[in-house]
Amino acid sequence: MNSIGSLRRQASTILQQFGLAPFRNILTSDELAALAAASGCTPVRRRALTPEVVVWLMLGVALETTSMTQGLILAWGWISAACVWVKGSAVTEEAFCLARERLPLQFWFKLWDLLSNKYISRFDASMRWKGLRLIAVDGTEVDVPNVPALVKFFTRPKSNGGESKSPQGRLVAACSVFTGFCLWFEFTSRRFSEQLALKHLIRKFRQDDLIILDRGFFSLCHYRSDSPA
Repeated sequence: MNSIGSLRRQASTILQQFGLAPFRNILTSDELAALAAASGCTPVRRRALTPEVVVWLMLGVALETTSMTQGLILAWGWISAACVWVKGSAVTEEAFCLARERLPLQFWFKLWDLLSNKYISRFDASMRWKGLRLIAVDGTEVDVPNVPALVKFFTRPKSNGGESKSPQGRLVAACSVFTGFCLWFEFTSRRFSEQLALKHLIRKFRQDDLIILDRGFFSLCHYRSDSPA
């Protein structure tokens, strides 16, 4: 899973040199508006924090490793230069979080599917070895914010030293071996095993996929369509 997020510096360099223009060519305003309409979250009145703006703010926050505030400031500069309806000073953390909450989870699922399908369509040949798409699957644990709702769902890991301060989720991802692109993923509570997560991922695979698994995914019988969920 080391490839996930490893291109952060390259994306930041592109943004610093060219702004949002290259990324808006990949993910257009019309496509984001269509996703919002399909998810039932089209704004009823014109405002600065449209679904499109929130998406680009999420990009800025994800790329900035120091703080959310710094990420929002950087992203607001790129957005205000590219989106003519965005005016004024950088958005506050509170306003950003409220706007993000207005977007249903379905919107983000549809966005991921759109980007993933675009990538697969464009770079299919680069993911292949002897005609097969070479895909590796692995799992890892990821810290999540230490708030009661997330602690209840994800749980805190325990060891001989006691319970961890931060809750963790289990991320199981399927990535292209040659390009590093994360094709699909499951992010679940640690109460659920990697094998169970793979049962959901495996529905995405095709007959021309060659899947690489470590010994933690030890038995094919666990993933047969007639095996219990």
